Amino acid sequence: MMNIPIFVINMKSCVERWDSTSSKLNALGIQPIRFDATVGHALSTEEIEQHYNANANRRYHHRNLTLGEIGCYISHQRLWKKISEEKIPYCLILEDDLCITDKLPSLLQHIEQLKGWDMIKLFDNRNNPFINSISLDDGFTLGNFLKVPNCAAAYALSLSGAEKLLKRESFFRAVDVDMQFHSEVGISVIGIRPYPFTQDKTFVSAIEVVNGGRHSNHSSFWRNLKFRIKMYFERRKLSADLSKISK
Repeated sequence: MMNIPIFVINMKSCVERWDSTSSKLNALGIQPIRFDATVGHALSTEEIEQHYNANANRRYHHRNLTLGEIGCYISHQRLWKKISEEKIPYCLILEDDLCITDKLPSLLQHIEQLKGWDMIKLFDNRNNPFINSISLDDGFTLGNFLKVPNCAAAYALSLSGAEKLLKRESFFRAVDVDMQFHSEVGISVIGIRPYPFTQDKTFVSAIEVVNGGRHSNHSSFWRNLKFRIKMYFERRKLSADLSKISK
């Protein structure tokens, strides 16, 4: 039995999603732990202001965040705090709209053997390439990025990674975009391919449901330009030093 905890972020109202995801994992011999998601539209103004920096968002990000994106970030952030407070050495964090391949158990065995990592990306809907890579057993490849995948649907996180992410006391970008700006908090980000997760299109995005659709707030030219310049320089930095990661 694998020792790595598997957390699935799930809204209480999304029972079908939890049942689907947990049954897929159970079929692979994995017992997931449900983590209650924060619902963006249920947050008070005070709760939003406690976590979300609207002024920094206007200055440094290309568009405002939706309530769903704010709730999504807080959900992940609460889980990082749990990891930090309970000193969980490492875990897997999943959202609840994924298809799961039967390669997951063997991939988890590799993660348990690796040392010196902060975050391991396990899903990418844009297939961003590795810049450097190391071959692992069972056909898996470990690698780092210049362009970190901008999704938070499936990733492994170590205690050191959680503590680095928590350096952001308040946020102004979506959680997946913040992960792309890895150098700001000094977190190393690697990936393992082939990824064991793909998007399950059976379910409509919970963020879209909560907000009645995708974000519709348009960006100004200058906000877009500043964001793209900052992202350009971030993508000139390797996401991790593979020589520091070992079995």
